[in-house]
Amino acid sequence: MTGRRQVVRPGAAAVLAASLFALTRLVAARTPDAPKRVTCSFSNPAYSGYCRETADVPKDGTGDAVCADILACLNDTACIKTYCQATTVRGGWKLESVKEEEKK
Repeated sequence: MTGRRQVVRPGAAAVLAASLFALTRLVAARTPDAPKRVTCSFSNPAYSGYCRETADVPKDGTGDAVCADILACLNDTACIKTYCQATTVRGGWKLESVKEEEKK
């Protein structure tokens, strides 16, 4: 047997890992079907301040539709989902704004 040693460079593994991470981030950023999120703002005279809820927008959906669903729940006494810090105020809610953004 020969006394040959293999030289391992610790920095090379880190550079490779960082390169792969950067490449996957770049590919994800260029994907045209990147998921979106929407922030809906609601108001109600019986609730202090604005209620803001952030949710994912389905691939074929819109932010307006997502906010409309949340608004319908807030105005339905039978809805058991929790919004606005688990408020029990049901009825009288109004949609104030819809803001869509790319998910990061």
